Amino acid sequence: MSRLPVVAVVGAPNVGKSSLVNRILRRRGAVVSDQPGTTRDRAYNRAEWAGHEFTLVDTGGMEPSAKVGLETLVTLQAKVAVEEADVMVHLTDARLGVTEADAAIARELRRAPGRVVLAVNKLDNPADDTERHRFYSLGEGEPYPISAIHGLGVGDLLDAVVSLLPATEPDEEEELPRLSIVGRPNVGKSTLLNRLLGADRAVVSEVAGTTTDAVMDRVEVEVEGKTERYLVMDTAGMSRSARRASGVPYYSSLRTSEAIRRSDVSLLMVDAVEGLVGEDLRIAREIQEGGGSCGVVVNKRDLVPAERLREIEDGVFARLTDLKPKTTHISALTGAGVDGVLPFAARIGRAYGLRVPTHEVAEFVNELVGRSAPPKGVKIRYATQTGSRPPRFTLFANRPKDLPEGYLRYIENGLRRRYGLWGVSVGIRVKSSR
Repeated sequence: MSRLPVVAVVGAPNVGKSSLVNRILRRRGAVVSDQPGTTRDRAYNRAEWAGHEFTLVDTGGMEPSAKVGLETLVTLQAKVAVEEADVMVHLTDARLGVTEADAAIARELRRAPGRVVLAVNKLDNPADDTERHRFYSLGEGEPYPISAIHGLGVGDLLDAVVSLLPATEPDEEEELPRLSIVGRPNVGKSTLLNRLLGADRAVVSEVAGTTTDAVMDRVEVEVEGKTERYLVMDTAGMSRSARRASGVPYYSSLRTSEAIRRSDVSLLMVDAVEGLVGEDLRIAREIQEGGGSCGVVVNKRDLVPAERLREIEDGVFARLTDLKPKTTHISALTGAGVDGVLPFAARIGRAYGLRVPTHEVAEFVNELVGRSAPPKGVKIRYATQTGSRPPRFTLFANRPKDLPEGYLRYIENGLRRRYGLWGVSVGIRVKSSR
């Protein structure tokens, strides 16, 4: 996420990596569960300890012996984090003792460029840390006893970590607009993210629900000769059943909802084979209620005829009337159409942050009134933009309560067409001019 030093928390499945990350961040930054394999991608967060800032990376459980399947993909993601890291915290479980997986991970870390700090988790009694001594056999130096859940020993561990960080001046991280990729499970969100970043940044599997945390990275896009930068986020698949479930699916859905609320632009991915379904409409409503903007990305265009794509476009126009988003068609698997996704998102982002001079808004609304007058006796005397992200406008009228909803929708549609406000909520309120 930045040029700060990188600290990666690595270890076998279910040793408490995400709990430690949340403890260091002092908030719930990662989904935590007793179920092994909850974290699958690399999740980046900005952290600070004793005046030292660094990028903290949560990783999935490493299983070096895995040869096929999801475990292999998760391990690969963790290995990428290891290669990026300046310091690696190798987290182990005191209750399990030294396992074959711990030993294999230690061998893996010895080949990495960064420094290693060994931590032994789940030592909840500060008066007795003798179990940690067995971990000297890993050859990684002093085993720091901690309890991630209770916070015991975490300060001493962080003191050791920051003492090994390279002496670099941290950059001021600029506030970049946020772009999230959202949709139902298994519609191709992670595949699209990897295409956009040009790397296997997110785990991709045929198993629905592979992504459990929001994955974030930077992208650059050139639009009309100007380079723009975004933080792009892949998210867990959203479904009604996940909201009713408990454990990982429930918390993953909460993280996705949080990502939507924090995003300037959300790209809603729709499966071309299945078409526009009720769950897609629910996600679009959540985007609107979160105050963001939306574009629809129809994936798997290579699997359907052109008529099917037109049918989905018509459905988007007819059913998402409050946002009126544009659509683009891609195949994330083959890469067809993917080059247009970021410019597509950037145009939506520009509309979302629209700022129009007051005199221009007033003149344009006067034009609209000239084409179609409000009800008899009602006069719109003035109009101005009163906010952005999303754009909001205020009309000043002599009898504001007598302006019908249909006329306000006429003004809204005019503004939408004039300024390209597709996929953006347009807020209009009326105040008295007296």
